[in-house]
Amino acid sequence: MMFVLRITTIGARPVVRCSRIRCLSQLSRRYKENSETKMQAWQIHSYGGLSDLKLSEVRIPIIRKPGDVLIKVEASSINPIDISMSRGFGATIFNALRKIKAMKLDFDGQIEFPLTLGRDFCGVVVSKGLDVGDRLKLGEEVWGVVPLEEQGCHAEYVVVDSKLVNPRPQNLSYTEASSILYAGLTAWSALWITGGLSCKVNIPTYQNKRILVLGASGGVGTLAIQLLKAWNMQVVATCSTDAVELVEQLGAHVVIDYNDQCADTKIAEEGPYDIILDCCKQGIDTVRAKGYSYNTYITLNSPMLKNFDDFGVIGGSVKNIGDVIKDNVPFFKDKTSVKWGFFVPSQKGINMIQNFVEKKKIVPVVEKVYPFSELPQAYERVDKGHLRGKIVIDMK
Repeated sequence: MMFVLRITTIGARPVVRCSRIRCLSQLSRRYKENSETKMQAWQIHSYGGLSDLKLSEVRIPIIRKPGDVLIKVEASSINPIDISMSRGFGATIFNALRKIKAMKLDFDGQIEFPLTLGRDFCGVVVSKGLDVGDRLKLGEEVWGVVPLEEQGCHAEYVVVDSKLVNPRPQNLSYTEASSILYAGLTAWSALWITGGLSCKVNIPTYQNKRILVLGASGGVGTLAIQLLKAWNMQVVATCSTDAVELVEQLGAHVVIDYNDQCADTKIAEEGPYDIILDCCKQGIDTVRAKGYSYNTYITLNSPMLKNFDDFGVIGGSVKNIGDVIKDNVPFFKDKTSVKWGFFVPSQKGINMIQNFVEKKKIVPVVEKVYPFSELPQAYERVDKGHLRGKIVIDMK
């Protein structure tokens, strides 16, 4: 156990604070023998977008909570949220959450910059807090996710809550495994929690309900299709011409090319839908104008984080409530609802996705793997959009 004494000043009175670092933790033998103190990390130092990404040499993060683990990252994926965060998206609420966590940990260092992005990973446990127990072993290959407000995993090491880490499914390679969890948990939370499937899938009369996935060939869409299939739902999916074969292979019952002149008519005829999951930013006004029949519309492009950025935490909360009311109240008589879906770091969600992966009901869809040194090029590819699955960074 190590202690650091910090002298701060309150008024004219010096105050000595004692903080524990790398406390209550165990180190793997391999990590002890290679006792590095520095690592490489791709970081941003301002919200200047992709041009601000810099490869930095920084200190390896330390375990500050007994439930955390230190992971040597082997692979990580890039998600659209990484691109958005590089431009300041969500900074207001994320910084508020960082400040709260820093106060709890008595941490007075920099909480915003430099910022490491990256939300899902595959790697090896090199150190763990004593509260982790035997569920995760030192030297074990694992996969997991990092909450949005925390330092990410586009670095050689990352510290993360052990509840968000599981042993890696052995039927996947480390690069394949790194591509699933962020997008998978986004799809899972939107459908299972927001869409209410957690209360419906075990009802016999609900089996084979029709779900429409708009923009089904990207990271979230490809996993949404597979989750819905595993839950015995009927899936109607839209995608561009060159992705039709891929989406069919993933198990969608009906695939509609949105470049087809009759696409809107075909989509409407396949309804009504219990849920429409919008992965491509069409928006509720467009969906209503096209005449799709549905019970619940879920968008992954909600204004929630932007409202916080524009109006602050309190003002943004008020604006969010107003937006939800505006989208729902005028259509209350139609018994339809508009809801917002987003990534939820959940142990339950990870366990469910892992179960489906191990049963081969979910397979990874990876467009391309980039080496760690080419991370900026990988970000540029994600920024262009129209992905066919995920972009992965190989850290080995």
